[in-house]
Amino acid sequence: MPDAFITATSSVLPGPAVTNDAIEQVLGRVGNDPSRLRHRILKNNGIQKRHYAIDPATGRPTHTTAQLAAAAIRAAVDQRGIPLTDVELLACATSIPEHLMPGHASMVHGEIGSHACEIASLHGVCTAGISALKYATMAVQSGGTKSAAVSGTERTSMVLRSGAFRAELAARTLAEEEDPYLGFNQEFLRWMLSDGAGACLVQDKPKDSGLSLKVEWVELVSFAHELPVCMYMGGERTPSGGLVGWRDGESLEAGIRAGVLNIHQDVKVLGKHIVSTCARSLELLRRKHRFTPDDATWFLPHYSSEFFRDKTHDALVDVGFPIPYERWCSNLTERGNTGCASSLIMLDDFLASGRLRRGDGVVLLVPESGRFSCGWAMLRAV
Repeated sequence: MPDAFITATSSVLPGPAVTNDAIEQVLGRVGNDPSRLRHRILKNNGIQKRHYAIDPATGRPTHTTAQLAAAAIRAAVDQRGIPLTDVELLACATSIPEHLMPGHASMVHGEIGSHACEIASLHGVCTAGISALKYATMAVQSGGTKSAAVSGTERTSMVLRSGAFRAELAARTLAEEEDPYLGFNQEFLRWMLSDGAGACLVQDKPKDSGLSLKVEWVELVSFAHELPVCMYMGGERTPSGGLVGWRDGESLEAGIRAGVLNIHQDVKVLGKHIVSTCARSLELLRRKHRFTPDDATWFLPHYSSEFFRDKTHDALVDVGFPIPYERWCSNLTERGNTGCASSLIMLDDFLASGRLRRGDGVVLLVPESGRFSCGWAMLRAV
């Protein structure tokens, strides 16, 4: 079976970096007063800067999700020094595409506008990006594809702007004794999520010069068979932990007033399960791949908040898989939480740091709170 190698990476972060004090200037205030929760949430998540595809002067979008993805893919291909026509597959991931149809990858392909090729749209939450990496890796390892481009892209700002919440808040003020503010589970995400795109090129041969990353394995484990929905958009949770989709409600208008098209996250459920599912998935994979802590010369974990950093470390120690902090690499504080793009942006930043050496093992960890799944990738510098 052919091997697969990551031969180039890139990232695109739209607009200037936005500091904590400027978030409401860009996204707008929800209600008339400044947020009552902003300082508390930002203190816990540790994020200092992030990017939004929003013109701060007009409040209008500067890019579509597809445009961000296409820009990242072009940058990776340019870094590799090959023509776009050599790319036989586009595996494109996002959590919130602009359209219900056509698929996200179709729109990215349209933006690239180069040549006929295979496309694949990967949808989910944070693990969508690593799912795209796995799809591309399997395509190359099958022998059917020599060069595949992978992208993970998020433009969550389009659903975090203040205008996205007007109908819900207006409906609340009509109801007696309703609080004219967002619930914590919605406002929590306004201070957590931001925009960006990461990409990489997966090929059947390493570069002739310089380091490439051999993809030794990529695995995803879901726990949705036993755990409830935690992060969701476009539906209402049921008492059993499932989800009723927006089309099955009384009407779309009523659903919008109820906030059904806004992003929600049950913070209590998140805290209960997100770290434990990382450890449980690791226990399955370490047996399958004879995976040890020594394999992780460098550890690139995606976590949504600095709040989970020590908890993740301690959970790995508890299952006999200690990875010292000096091997950890994270860009959360400077890049923000870009969902399914985070691991690809993190990998690009890490490679640009110049720390990688031949033979080093690079381990990616991507937990997801949608209904709890976890992705891992083992890469080796060659």
